[in-house]
Amino acid sequence: MNVQDFLTLLQTAATLVCGGLALYFKFSTKAKTKAKEVQEVIAKITAQAVVYIKEAENNYKDTTNAGGKKFEEVVSKLYDLVPDALHGIITKEMISEIVQSTFDEIEEYVKIQLDNGIDKINVKGEK
Repeated sequence: MNVQDFLTLLQTAATLVCGGLALYFKFSTKAKTKAKEVQEVIAKITAQAVVYIKEAENNYKDTTNAGGKKFEEVVSKLYDLVPDALHGIITKEMISEIVQSTFDEIEEYVKIQLDNGIDKINVKGEK
């Protein structure tokens, strides 16, 4: 191997390394941007879940056995908040889990508040 071949090999290797680094930084920035976008959408969905659950409760307050309808209405409304480009990442199943966990947390809070209210009731005859 002569000096010219060695320099050509070294130049090719340097070009590949620089190209690889350029691709890494390009896609790394895109990945970070996409991750931030997903995070913002999930935060928006989580914040809006309580509002939509309350609306569904009001919409179906005179209807019996409407739990499934209410749930689907909330999931659909929240899924509509997801940009089309993120539908592959943020699925309806993920939205369903967010809605269910939000409802569970609301229910737990209500139980705690009811328990606290019952504890404060002074039964007649008790002092």
